[in-house]
Amino acid sequence: MITVIGDMVVDIIVSKDKTNYATDTDGNIHFRPGGQAYNVASYIGREGVDCQFIGKVGDDPFGEYLIRESKKQGVTPIVTKVSNDKTGTIVLMIEKDSGERSMITDRGANLRLSEKDIQGIENSNCVYLSGYSLFAETTKKAAMFAKQQAIKYGVPIAMDPSSTYFLKQHKDEFLRFIKGITYFFPNYDEGILLTGEKDPKKIIEILRQYVAFPILTLGEKGCLFYYNKRYHEITPPPVKVVDTTAAGDSFVGAFLATYLKTMDYVAALKYAVHVSSKTVTFYGALPKV
Repeated sequence: MITVIGDMVVDIIVSKDKTNYATDTDGNIHFRPGGQAYNVASYIGREGVDCQFIGKVGDDPFGEYLIRESKKQGVTPIVTKVSNDKTGTIVLMIEKDSGERSMITDRGANLRLSEKDIQGIENSNCVYLSGYSLFAETTKKAAMFAKQQAIKYGVPIAMDPSSTYFLKQHKDEFLRFIKGITYFFPNYDEGILLTGEKDPKKIIEILRQYVAFPILTLGEKGCLFYYNKRYHEITPPPVKVVDTTAAGDSFVGAFLATYLKTMDYVAALKYAVHVSSKTVTFYGALPKV
């Protein structure tokens, strides 16, 4: 079983052309389940691997929606409804020409996650922690407790930095936290920010001083990692990019699930690249079930 800890939100996806300031702009609006940790858990569940998700939602229709949708993805939700808060929401603005997105985030009840919510670590084969958990005081305590429990029981830990915006403000603290992490999944911009290096191989080299297996994701160029005393690159097939939402999350979920099933590091990463290349071809984090 893989335990995933972090945010679950409703994504409000706005696909638009250039914004016409102070007046109307044509676009398409979609509602989808989302949140980085939720997305990772969903892609694990879709691979048929047991996965429990630990998080919080508001006691509202959006919260009910997310819990229901997580079950459809094969995830066991260990999710608490918070009566005096709302379910987290993210507005994603997608540029039609490039598929790139900007986000406005209201984490809502996700910020109520605490140490008391963490359970089942001792029965897990891997624990995934979202980097977002380190960017607020209460959730940081929950993440630190989960890490301590995982180390205590010898459970591998996976983590994604999550956001360059927040990472800039918490860089030193973040680097201290990732010591002892097993699998680490920064994208190229996050790698530069954490190491000060621009050469992908040098980024990996520095990150290996902190974590056992750093895997640098490179967008349309795939990923780079160091294994069996040499660097490996995996390149995805060419696709038409519609929306880059959850490309990294699907990569992480597919890798963790496949590695748990096969114990084949390279095969799991090849499959992760394959899955993430498909994720960018539709709107939202997940294909509709």
